[in-house]
Amino acid sequence: MATTQKDSRKLTSMTFKRPWHRYTKGDRAGFEPERAKQLEERKIAVPTASLKKDAGGETKASNSNSNSKSESAADKA
Repeated sequence: MATTQKDSRKLTSMTFKRPWHRYTKGDRAGFEPERAKQLEERKIAVPTASLKKDAGGETKASNSNSNSKSESAADKA
């Protein structure tokens, strides 16, 4: 009977900023740390975790802007 080994590699989730091989802008994929570092240095992809941190602040700002727009539209009606 064949035995399987559990793969203990640690993968880094990356989000693509531009097309690369089979990936397109916005795609996410996991890579070994060495490859993830290369992709980031070449400005092809960024760690997904860093995007989530940045998006947290932007989401709050964009939500407040959309709320103020809807309130002003309600005031006009």
